[in-house]
Amino acid sequence: MLAAGLKGIEEKLPLAAPYRGDAYSDDEKNHIPRTLRDAREALVASDMLREAFGDAVVDHYARAAEWELEEFDRVVTDWEIARGFERA
Repeated sequence: MLAAGLKGIEEKLPLAAPYRGDAYSDDEKNHIPRTLRDAREALVASDMLREAFGDAVVDHYARAAEWELEEFDRVVTDWEIARGFERA
C-alpha cells in the first residue's frame, strides 16, 4: 500500500471515489482477490509492484504462493471426503 500511495503522490494520480459496499463480494473489476490463485495472478500481472519492488521480489513471492498452492493441491480436504461420500 505504501508503494501504491507513493506512486500516486509522485505522479499526482487522481483518487478514485470512495468505495461503497462489500469489496469481497463485488463482481466489479477492482475487487479484492478471493483466492490465493487470484492474488498470485494479480501480483504477477502488476507492473506497479514490479516497478516498486523489482522482478526478483515479485517472482519470489509468486513462487511462494505457487508452492502453497501445490502443497494444498496434494491433499484431500475434509470437504472433498465428505462430498465424495455424499455422491457415492
